[in-house]
Amino acid sequence: MSAPRYLLVDGHSVIFHWPELRALHTQNQNQCREVLIRLLSDLHDTSDWLVTLVFDGQAGASPLTVAGKMALIYSRAGQTADSIIERLAGQAADPATVSVITADGAERVTVAATGATVFSPDWLRDELRRVNANWQTTLGQVHKKAKW
Repeated sequence: MSAPRYLLVDGHSVIFHWPELRALHTQNQNQCREVLIRLLSDLHDTSDWLVTLVFDGQAGASPLTVAGKMALIYSRAGQTADSIIERLAGQAADPATVSVITADGAERVTVAATGATVFSPDWLRDELRRVNANWQTTLGQVHKKAKW
């Protein structure tokens, strides 16, 4: 069995990098976060990625919640999503199993120094498409075998 792969996602970095999410964010911030949470929950549930989505704090939100089995973290007062991601990457038993999604240049340098891999929000979009295509192929094969 292969080692787990951890994906730490800077939520607002993705939101402000993807034009469709940025546009939605200007209209409805909560709905925008929910769209990203749903996309990443699907990735978590249908791939071998163990996803942790981190947002800068939200008034009234608990610091750690679990959407299904995907970890969802909101930073507390006095901390940032970047600092949480950097700490998690730095504390990993095997940094080679950790990948971070961010468009923030300073965060990219800090995370890479821990030994983790850093990917852009564009890479995440491609990974979501790839995993969805694989999932659809698998479902098609199951349906064909089951003669549905």
